[in-house]
Amino acid sequence: MLRLRTLLLTCLLLGPDPLPAQGSTPEPPRCDPDLADFDGHAPVFVRMRDQLLPDGKAWPAFQQEHQGADRRALRRTVLAELQQRADKSWSAVAEVVATLEQGEHVVDAQRFWIVNGFACDADAEAVARLAGLDAVAWVHRQTQPGRQVQHRTAGRASPRSGSQRAREQAFDLALELTGGDRNEAPFDPAGLTIPWNVAKVRAPEAWALGADGSGVVVAVMDSGLLPVPALYRALWRNPEEQPNGKDDDGDGRIDDLFGWDLNTDSKLCLGDGAQSHGTMCAGIIVGRAAGEPGIVTGLAPRARLMVLRGMGRLDGYEYAALHGADVLSMSYMWVGIDLGSYRGVFRTAHEHLAACGIVAVGGAGNFATSHPEGEQIGVPKDIPCVLAMAGIDQDGNVPPFSSRGPVRPWSDVLFFEGTTEPLKPDLTACNAGFPLWHHTEMRGRRVEVFQGFGPDDAPESIGLIVGPRGNSFAGPHAAGAAALVLSAAPATPSWRVAEVLRSTAEDLGEPGHDPVFGHGLLRCDAAVAAARDADARQPKK
Repeated sequence: MLRLRTLLLTCLLLGPDPLPAQGSTPEPPRCDPDLADFDGHAPVFVRMRDQLLPDGKAWPAFQQEHQGADRRALRRTVLAELQQRADKSWSAVAEVVATLEQGEHVVDAQRFWIVNGFACDADAEAVARLAGLDAVAWVHRQTQPGRQVQHRTAGRASPRSGSQRAREQAFDLALELTGGDRNEAPFDPAGLTIPWNVAKVRAPEAWALGADGSGVVVAVMDSGLLPVPALYRALWRNPEEQPNGKDDDGDGRIDDLFGWDLNTDSKLCLGDGAQSHGTMCAGIIVGRAAGEPGIVTGLAPRARLMVLRGMGRLDGYEYAALHGADVLSMSYMWVGIDLGSYRGVFRTAHEHLAACGIVAVGGAGNFATSHPEGEQIGVPKDIPCVLAMAGIDQDGNVPPFSSRGPVRPWSDVLFFEGTTEPLKPDLTACNAGFPLWHHTEMRGRRVEVFQGFGPDDAPESIGLIVGPRGNSFAGPHAAGAAALVLSAAPATPSWRVAEVLRSTAEDLGEPGHDPVFGHGLLRCDAAVAAARDADARQPKK
């Protein structure tokens, strides 16, 4: 009885929805079934109707319409349209959301434009009201592992005092190493040591074609970055921001010079703990030459590195798009979890990112021995426009852990009904046995010190190690390869970059695409040549 009175009071306060016409059938609730009636509050994502790419048919149509577009000009147009649509939709629901917040039916609403909508905690009365608004397409339950959701900005973690000091020191070192004249000479590999993995995917041959990553920004969404000079010298630096305690570029963030910590909502995205996944991945993408003789670990040793500390956050996607990232390297995946209709939110986000000109890549996962077929590659690597990378070792062998395709069907996901299932993984790169930047000691891991650069008696010296393995390290190879392609043909749309990487790969395993190797091993030089040739022949709009 109390619940009924509460519902009646809410309806009186908010006003009734229009009654259906006589004889018509009321529209069913536009929300996930388990949100129709529940106690307390649940984390939800409210998807608006007005999306640039509203369903599974829209992305292929967009590609066809913009085949001759310049990626850089298209980014500006798409960014403006995404934000305009979001503003218009919000104006249609803002008053209702404000009323729901006053009654604490909605808590901590946070808007997004990479998918037009907002995230919040909502009770059943709020879900019913929101799902009935004309501007709303669907109310999804945010189904993610742990406590990670897209809102609750006030509840994000704060770094421990020791961690805070270390990150402040890392920030200061980055200021020092990125100050002054940052013009780098064209990359010259003469006299440098080239690790086998870099040679395996034919990056040196791509360098000989004049592609070295110059002018390309790679955003790395990962755990952070240790103070490695070979990587810090590669850092992207926000041209519109100064280290002055102000929000110079008006993006709502203060002193975001090198990226952003999405976990603590702060500028301190640099620095990391005893095991720094982000450092190892970043070194594969952009690692500059270091040591004697010089060892160059990066496939794209003149690209710039934007650091996004945190995993799977839509505000991180927005940051990358707003601040000019060309490639997004991701080291997270949700495997063995049924995200339900919420899965489609991430596909829409990535299709909008791709429309903005961003090539998204990542490892296909290490779940071949722990998950059944069809469950080994999850969001976001199961999204068609995201490159999912399988891996091999130096001898060309596939480790038992390397995830295989296929993926869960998309054709039964809301808004993507009837779509063609993607072929996954997409490609293969190297995933073990080559030097990685890190502490020369890793807790719980046995590693070989390939070359140390810190004091011998320091317990956490920085250096190059060999030992860690996994498809997390295959993914950054694709990021580096995409950066090489874009440095040679910067106007190339994101989907064309993915196409040339697939079409120029060295076939492995069964002829054509297969669920172990995808389209085959990356060949950076062939991809660069193909992209440059296509760019020369493409009629410009």
